[in-house]
Amino acid sequence: MAFDGQGMSTFGSAALTDGRFVNVTYHQSLIAVPDNDFKPRRDDSRVGYFMTSVTDLTSPEVTPYRDMIHRWDLRKKDPTAAVSEVVEPITWWIENTTPEELRPIIKEGVEKWNIAFEKSGFKNAVVVKVQPDDATWNAGDIRYNVLRWTSSPNPPFGGYGPSFVNPRTGQILGADVMLEYVYVLGRLKMEEIFDIAGVGNSFEEEKAVAFYGMDHDHKLCEAGAIMSEQVLFGQNAMALSGISDIDKDRFLVESIQRLVLHEVGHTLGLNHNMKGSSIQSVEDLKNMDKMLKEGMCNSVMEYPAMNFALNPEEQALFYDSKPGAYDDWALEFGYSQGVDNPEEEEMRLQKILSKSGDPMLVFGNDGDDMRSAGKAIDPMVNIYDLSSDPVAYGVDRIKLVEDRLMPGLLERYTEPGESHMALRNAYLSLTGEKARQLIVISKHVGGISVSRTIDGDGIDKDPFTPLSKEDQLAAMDALSTYAFAPDAWNMDEELLRHLQIQRRGFNQPYGGEDPRIHGRVLNFQNAVLRHLLHPNVLTRITDSEQYGNEYGIAEYMDDLTDAIFKADTDKSVNSIRQNLQLLYTKNLASYLGNKKALPSTKSMALYELNRIKGFAKSKTGNVSTKAHRQHLTLIIEKALEN
Repeated sequence: MAFDGQGMSTFGSAALTDGRFVNVTYHQSLIAVPDNDFKPRRDDSRVGYFMTSVTDLTSPEVTPYRDMIHRWDLRKKDPTAAVSEVVEPITWWIENTTPEELRPIIKEGVEKWNIAFEKSGFKNAVVVKVQPDDATWNAGDIRYNVLRWTSSPNPPFGGYGPSFVNPRTGQILGADVMLEYVYVLGRLKMEEIFDIAGVGNSFEEEKAVAFYGMDHDHKLCEAGAIMSEQVLFGQNAMALSGISDIDKDRFLVESIQRLVLHEVGHTLGLNHNMKGSSIQSVEDLKNMDKMLKEGMCNSVMEYPAMNFALNPEEQALFYDSKPGAYDDWALEFGYSQGVDNPEEEEMRLQKILSKSGDPMLVFGNDGDDMRSAGKAIDPMVNIYDLSSDPVAYGVDRIKLVEDRLMPGLLERYTEPGESHMALRNAYLSLTGEKARQLIVISKHVGGISVSRTIDGDGIDKDPFTPLSKEDQLAAMDALSTYAFAPDAWNMDEELLRHLQIQRRGFNQPYGGEDPRIHGRVLNFQNAVLRHLLHPNVLTRITDSEQYGNEYGIAEYMDDLTDAIFKADTDKSVNSIRQNLQLLYTKNLASYLGNKKALPSTKSMALYELNRIKGFAKSKTGNVSTKAHRQHLTLIIEKALEN
């Protein structure tokens, strides 16, 4: 069919030659719902599968849920064998447009799911083939599961894996995975995500809107977007670190295989496990033998930080490129052969699920993760983090950026005859990585460790355990040093003079092409403060004092104010700190009128405003500092008038 837009000019997508006349081919595929004896399998909160919700309205139970997980119909050729070939494997086809040099990497990555399936009794459950050049079917045919190769003008990045499910049973009927060319390039396609100049929204929130809209759909996977950022960071880090070509090749293989494992995992029915990156210590992540045996994460369904060592000689894996312990266990629950007797089957499943107390099998999905300010409570269920101590790992990553990578940036990316675009992109990537780690670190203040094990799982742990005071203070110390200190955002003057976007017609920003240094830093700091001052967080800190939190609201708020004000109380305040102090003061002032805030936390906000008013009375400093302190006083006095 063809559409003729009469009133339109030539505006349209970059994929269109002329937006006024668009040809659309509409392909409709039908697939028969199987009529067989496939048996549904129930869902359980201790393991993460996509599922079809069913509520038994006649049940007197507190949780009358009869939800069915989504899974393929895998059957053994020999049901009596512990491990058997399958009757019909899950067959994937690599689209014939995929670069030939990448096909073996993709094939090997997808077929590594057989490692996990074999532990559940299925041999060669997953098979990967290449679509013949003379195939009579195309990649849109839902009878075929296709690993599709795409290059979009505005890509959703990396990969994404839709599938079709029989709503009566949960049986998966077909699936595709989309792989974007830009992922392999590591090219920055959405520079505006990293180059936020305004201060109206946080760095984190701007990214969320740019990637997937204001309302996050838990069925939408952003692994490709997250990994694209990490791949770009990794490529810049390798270029600045002098890493060998062998390691660069290994990095590419590991990152591609990690992506396809993740997306194919979704099509097997698995949802995200955002707690999977918490199983290894910072030191163990440097142990290649241990990582090859146990993995960095317990699941490839995580969104972890890429592992790039602060010291090159300690580099182990960049990414896991095979399923982890959780993945093995999840497939055992979802796919292992059942028995006909319902009572015996329930006992068999409970025996599998009782392993959830094993520290190597921790689980938390999108509903539990802390990617947004004030959302969720367990800081170990997060994205961009890694290790059992994400604060220490984040500090190491920041040191990597500031001490090892940034000093060589200008020299490495200054090439005769080339624009400054590569330098600018590298700068945005590296500073953006620092900001991501600061956001991860901030989530540990007021954090609560969550356990979803149930009685009988063999672990003596309360459902809710406040983080230790020591851990929360470590997070505050890191934020004080790397986010709020007077020298936290010192930059090379010569580098800043070279952050020029490459001219392409009329692509210069309307506000001017000069780099927005202060706005960018303030946005990063605002992303951290949005969490630290969120009503949910301050309420949680206050509530958790009733069940074990030793880092109380009064001590915490004093520490936060000190981190932002104390270092330059009797000195001149630099412009970066002036903006931070004004932002913090305005946030406290607005908090007084927040209807969602707990009254006692408003009292602490008022107390801190009066402390700041005392700081602002200092008469020392240059003219700019004196003007700044007058501004602080004005904000506080207006807040106290209301």
